Amino acid sequence: MSQVNVIVIHVRAEQAREYEEFFGQRELPRWRDYHARGKFLSARFFRSQFGSDERKKVAKYVIVVEVPSMDEHSEHDADPDFQEFDRLAERFQPEGPMVYGGDLLHSVG
Repeated sequence: MSQVNVIVIHVRAEQAREYEEFFGQRELPRWRDYHARGKFLSARFFRSQFGSDERKKVAKYVIVVEVPSMDEHSEHDADPDFQEFDRLAERFQPEGPMVYGGDLLHSVG
């Protein structure tokens, strides 16, 4: 059974473009590698355009990753390059992320 992980990253709105570029340069290549090796079944990254958090000073980025199991999730999180990315990304974040994950129950498409 696969696992789905959802993370909402809060970024200062004035740093949104810089964060997007940083993510594209530092994390996206890792995602492509993990996907090519079957470690990520799918991975999505988007800037939320609406939702229950309407604060304009904080951009919300949503990450949705489906992995085959907790093993692949743990492998990614333990990757030293990811840990460095995560450490550097904190400079954009005025508050911690919201993190959710669990086994997939239903899926279409």
